[in-house]
Amino acid sequence: MTRSPAWHARIDADGAVGSGFLISGRTVLTCAHVVAGDRASVVFPGAPGLAPVPARVVVRGHAWAGGDRDPGDLAVLELDRPPGLAPASFAPLDAPYASPAPKLVAYGFPYGYDEEGVQSELRAISSQLIRDEWAQLGGRRGYGQETDHGFSGAAVMVEGTGAVAGMVVSHDPVNHTSRMIPARILARHWSPLADLVPTPGYPAEEKRWLRELVARVGSPALAGALGRLLRAAAGPLGVEPPPGEPGSLWEAVWYLLSEAGRPGPGALPLAELTVRLAGLAGDETLGAELRDWSRAHRARHDPPPVAPPAVSHATVGLMSYAPPAPYAAEHTSPQTALNTAPYAAAPAVAPVPGPAVATPPVRPATRRWSPILVEIKRSGADRGALLVEVSAYRDGGRRLVAEQRLEEREVRAWVLERIDDAFAEIDTEGRELIAFALPRRWLNKPVDQWTTRKGMSTPLGCVAPVVVMDHDRRGSKRLQFRLKKMWDVLDRQPGSAVHGISCAGSARPEWLTVQLQDVVGPVGLTRPPRSPRDRLHTAVLDAPAPIVLWPRTGCAGGASCGDSCRGAEFLNALADQLSVLPPGDLPERIFELRKSAFGHDGPEPHWAADLSFVWEDPRWFPDVPPLSQSPVG
Repeated sequence: MTRSPAWHARIDADGAVGSGFLISGRTVLTCAHVVAGDRASVVFPGAPGLAPVPARVVVRGHAWAGGDRDPGDLAVLELDRPPGLAPASFAPLDAPYASPAPKLVAYGFPYGYDEEGVQSELRAISSQLIRDEWAQLGGRRGYGQETDHGFSGAAVMVEGTGAVAGMVVSHDPVNHTSRMIPARILARHWSPLADLVPTPGYPAEEKRWLRELVARVGSPALAGALGRLLRAAAGPLGVEPPPGEPGSLWEAVWYLLSEAGRPGPGALPLAELTVRLAGLAGDETLGAELRDWSRAHRARHDPPPVAPPAVSHATVGLMSYAPPAPYAAEHTSPQTALNTAPYAAAPAVAPVPGPAVATPPVRPATRRWSPILVEIKRSGADRGALLVEVSAYRDGGRRLVAEQRLEEREVRAWVLERIDDAFAEIDTEGRELIAFALPRRWLNKPVDQWTTRKGMSTPLGCVAPVVVMDHDRRGSKRLQFRLKKMWDVLDRQPGSAVHGISCAGSARPEWLTVQLQDVVGPVGLTRPPRSPRDRLHTAVLDAPAPIVLWPRTGCAGGASCGDSCRGAEFLNALADQLSVLPPGDLPERIFELRKSAFGHDGPEPHWAADLSFVWEDPRWFPDVPPLSQSPVG
């Protein structure tokens, strides 16, 4: 015969008798309505030689107001001394609702059995909760002991395992049914219980660390933002958020812990939530600790390292290979301009001749990137504010590293610090690549020259390859489709003939957009954009040209510059450096050029010192949802 667990408890409080159960060395759980005062006496009938243990009430459910139908009817008792008994364990969250329905047992102390107690056999009527708080229980046999007075606070135990599924809270003598607060709801009301309730994929120590961090986040920082925060973190991962606004930050966190399923690569909603929360915490130390939790949580679920794939032109990541024999002939034959008729005023859009070579230089067979993405866009939360996200890509998925709403003057320092954090997330097997997705008014900003302390540190573009992407294009499904198709062609090209656009510009930029649809390769411009709506640059970006380069301090002469065009010199230098390289290798070559420019000591500035470089291969940045409105907006 199986012995009854010793953790079942009788609660004597001011003449009232109820039930409870030991959940840790000195902690007992019961109903709040069982203990009206601050003190109680706890008896363990399963340990007959143990004297009653005094206890004090340390927690009551914050939502319980004393009514029969109030949620949060639980109380936590702290024993004056440890009873030396093994505590209860908790069943899997869906255990009481299994099919066939398991036998559930409650141990209570109704009138006439207030010394030794009595058992009641129960079953869960449905997995659906009443008012998202109570599960309804019925008698298993239709007769027998009901959960009358004295059962309040009793553990509902799964007979086959002896594990606790919830706590009896009320009884209906007319319908002969009872209500149970399931363990999932108990932990929602009292967060330390989450350490004990099974949530697959989340060890107790990890949950304890998380809830302690969450408890330190001040409520004012999250006023009215919890619903949006939860949707932003869980929605893109396919997790259905709860209806309405969570009652507290812990409720939002516990929802993901208990409802979102087992975490795995690409499905880590709590990693997303904690990163977004770090940007709202208002405390740098706490923000860093939240990001540390996210990073450690991701590391636990990283898939094992995979060997680099075999060389294949179909593989995303094949960025250079030994070209076919006709390669030299292609690069020594005369270059001809694209057909610009019927518009006489159209600019010359032509391949800029590169060096004649007999064989291409020897390069590694593959180029595998480990991307870091910085996304900057205008925030709807405050006029003039920017919403900035830093993400790392690994195993084909995005990992949010940090998110913050910032004033423009704060962006540089914050981004550089978060990029440092992102290096801990990327795959060390690949070459780091830092990409900035910027609004068009920012495309000419020298992000590659950003340093932590002006004049004291190496520019970012000399630390790793840095490219720029157009945020507007990333939000267009049509343009992203076109770019992916273009890269299918670019992967098969052994060289990167630069197609230059002259200083004369275009009388009809829309015609230039049409022309460039037939150009698969880098497009070189002779000047920077003159405004966020510069028609020439807009035409090139909307084509869409996957690779665009221009000097940030380009030709000042415009259409009348003649033979002394500095822009033409820039295009010729580009062609000399890029024409023999596959398009996928260009970020690495621009990186080398930026290092050369940084170390240049000549009387004239290096031609690549102020080079803007748009390079967008969407395959390296897959399935990124558009930036949401700032959670505090």
